[in-house]
Amino acid sequence: MNKADKIVLFLDRHKYGILITLFLHIGLFIYLQVTTYKEGVLYEPWNFREMNAEAPDNIEITAEQIQTEAEQNIYQEKEVTSFVKNENDSRNRSNDAMQSYTSYSNYKNVEKMEDDYEKSIKDRIAKEKEAKEQNKQNSATSDVENKKEDKGVDKDKFNFGQNSSSEAVSGETMVSYSLKDRYPLNHNDWYIRNPGYTCGNVNGTVKVAIIVDKGGKVISATYMEVGSQNASECMRQKAVEYALKSRFNYSGQASDKQEGIITYRFVFRN
Repeated sequence: MNKADKIVLFLDRHKYGILITLFLHIGLFIYLQVTTYKEGVLYEPWNFREMNAEAPDNIEITAEQIQTEAEQNIYQEKEVTSFVKNENDSRNRSNDAMQSYTSYSNYKNVEKMEDDYEKSIKDRIAKEKEAKEQNKQNSATSDVENKKEDKGVDKDKFNFGQNSSSEAVSGETMVSYSLKDRYPLNHNDWYIRNPGYTCGNVNGTVKVAIIVDKGGKVISATYMEVGSQNASECMRQKAVEYALKSRFNYSGQASDKQEGIITYRFVFRN
């Protein structure tokens, strides 16, 4: 029996099974086509004539989209002056706009401060006269040198470049510090640097914990999350940077590492 006869014999024996299998596949194919058929959806073309149609007036705003009163107070614009405030200052506080406030007072008695300053001028004049009498030939040179030397002493001691006020400033200031029995270097508020306009037109408050050595140098400055408000990355970086630039007076009574706080207020500048 050849190969072709074997195939014919196989089909003859299994013809019913082959037919049943074929009909099952055809029926399953038709069933699946019918059950998975979806009706087509017709889309209307875009109507460009209604592009500029006004939005409806009845738009609903949820409670989550409204700022709370507390959130509004954080960003509420406050009047902030550019003075430096000493939080431990015991002087009476004032908000007189004509006053030139400082964070220190060299003397509790303003009249005594003026008397001592006048005395220093008289002593300088007396020294100049004495120098002229001792050396008349070099009177001009000696006069200039003595003026420069004495002027420097008076400036460091009394610092009348910044008129020390008899009262402390009231209200919000761009810089304030709390460091017991310490004052800015040379009694000059410039040494407590102010970064308040360096981070754009944004309001924010940054507190920095500082450590100061006996010489008044800030040896450590750390951002404080507690007490800071709306503090951006720029504000945090600038506050730490300027705190490290600050300098205070020498204090032999202070500890080797005296702790304190500097508060910086960044304000919107028109």
